[in-house]
Amino acid sequence: MKPKDLFRYGCTNLFRRKTRTALTALSMAVGVMCIVVLISVGLGYEQAYRESIEALGSLTKIDVTPATGDYGRKALLNDKALEAFRGIDGVEAVTPVYQQSAYIVSGNYVNMVRVYGIDMTTAERFMLTPERGIMAEDGTRLHPEVMFTDDVAAGLANKAKDWELAVDENGNALIDLLEVPVRMTFDSSSLTREPKADTDGRALPSSNLYTLRVTGICSTLNNNFATAAFMSFDRLQEMTQANANYMGATTQTKTAEEKANGPTYDLVWVMVKNVNDVQRIVKLIRDTGLNTYSLNDMLETVRTQSRQIQGMLGALGGIAVLISAICVANTMMMSITERTREIGVLKVLGTVRSDIFKMFLSEALIVGVIGGATGLVLSFIAKWLIPVIFASRELRCVLPWWLAVCGVVFSGCVAIAAAWIPARKATLISPNEAIRSE
Repeated sequence: MKPKDLFRYGCTNLFRRKTRTALTALSMAVGVMCIVVLISVGLGYEQAYRESIEALGSLTKIDVTPATGDYGRKALLNDKALEAFRGIDGVEAVTPVYQQSAYIVSGNYVNMVRVYGIDMTTAERFMLTPERGIMAEDGTRLHPEVMFTDDVAAGLANKAKDWELAVDENGNALIDLLEVPVRMTFDSSSLTREPKADTDGRALPSSNLYTLRVTGICSTLNNNFATAAFMSFDRLQEMTQANANYMGATTQTKTAEEKANGPTYDLVWVMVKNVNDVQRIVKLIRDTGLNTYSLNDMLETVRTQSRQIQGMLGALGGIAVLISAICVANTMMMSITERTREIGVLKVLGTVRSDIFKMFLSEALIVGVIGGATGLVLSFIAKWLIPVIFASRELRCVLPWWLAVCGVVFSGCVAIAAAWIPARKATLISPNEAIRSE
């Protein structure tokens, strides 16, 4: 028999027993719905936690810090290491990071910020792009360029009016940092003009006040860089060292290690192109002896837990599918018993065993596909109802296309497997015994 003949013959036989066919398909639909919905709940759990982790920062950013401890030869986080990172397949950008706390001043308004010195040519790769204005560059020693996050202006407080914030009744900033003169200092005594002294009691002058050229305002990236400023790595390091000298601190001398291998860094950011490559690159960096931190580590933990939950929920759904398979097998056994004479006539007319075998499998496949499609419809309804019913628990269902397709295909495969033994039994019926049985 041709496939279309098997399909037509199977539909005809199933249509003769509408009630039994409908009940069998319904049992399969319930089984498919159970397994699809339970797996989709597990996927929803993973997505919810993924979103919560993404809210903490980028999943493709890796923080690299120097090795700790004295176990073996210590790996250096220097320019040579940075070049090695850039050569790793999948790495998009690398920058050393220099951090410093500072105070910005605009008239009587003051705010404390965290200043990040980075390679500004890589800022866009790390999603540090200005929402207003332009990207900061090096600037000059007298007027270094800087880019602030959009929450800095709202944190400006008037030191002459009991530190009253410069915001309106809605909390919106009244000062536009792109339009007003802004200065920066690393020492709070520069704001109050309080005298300072060294360890010997000698008076020290106040810190430098640097006039900034504010070029742009960028996002806090979900508060990952709250009240922050970004400027050139070299410029910030230069300003910090100059300020330290001015404050009477001793100039940092290069260690023998730095003389031999170049300057080392306390922190390096590595941006990876694809989130799926992060763990591979993290392992490569850790193998050199350096320490790493990435939010992707948390995601891997969540994924492991999610797979365990999905496996457990899928197993529960599998029980429902097993019951559906038993129902299909029972229906096929009853069908064969009722159609024994028909099978005998087909054999007398010359129908080969393989065609009879395919005939019953095709009927089971049709029932399975109908049940799977119906179960898919029920799954979409459940996907809509579950978040409404369990709104207080913030339970969600995620039903991707591949799960929907797999649900229907799995249903058909289960139906065929359930009908395999009954169909095989049908091929072994003797024509003479079949005709005499009715």
